[in-house]
Amino acid sequence: MSRDPGIICFRHCCSKTIFCKSVPEICPICRSCIANYNVEPFLIPYPYTNAVYQPASIIVRPSQGNFLNEYSILDDLHIGITNSKGMTFEYDKQGVIINDRSKWTDCIALKITPTSWDNHWDETLQELLKDIKWKSDNYDKATMNCFNFVIEFINNLKYMNAMFTSKENICDKLLLSKIQEAVKYNSIFKNLKNNDYFIT
Repeated sequence: MSRDPGIICFRHCCSKTIFCKSVPEICPICRSCIANYNVEPFLIPYPYTNAVYQPASIIVRPSQGNFLNEYSILDDLHIGITNSKGMTFEYDKQGVIINDRSKWTDCIALKITPTSWDNHWDETLQELLKDIKWKSDNYDKATMNCFNFVIEFINNLKYMNAMFTSKENICDKLLLSKIQEAVKYNSIFKNLKNNDYFIT
């Protein structure tokens, strides 16, 4: 079930963009009746998804709380993997956690391989899970964490140029653009909480 609040975007009388939950009959900028548009109303894509519906993906969520209502750009992120059936796999101080789906209902998902790679994706994941180094005893917040787990998985996949060396490296190359989109969406969402429209 999607929690998409349904944010609509359009332009009417000038280059300013109007965001709203329902398109008004009167333009909030020029105060005239809306008969046509400079940019027709469209629904802004909701940046979050349920990991269950994102097979063979890298999944990201805040370590605490959720993206839409609580996330700030400085907050820690938690990262995991789904297999081709949408089961979640993550690593933290408890060790490897399999299919704790309730925590991944509003995450960002990144598909980095075509579906033709799904079998190899699952096989690579199963090999990773056999490694005893992912036991809870080995967890370290700085040097042996969820990012190390996902980086090793991606590097073992050997898919094209998808190779990462550090948390900073994977954030910069893979996650940053998606996180920036999400933060922009959150800002619009917050501006519409107590207002009928938001103009930029």
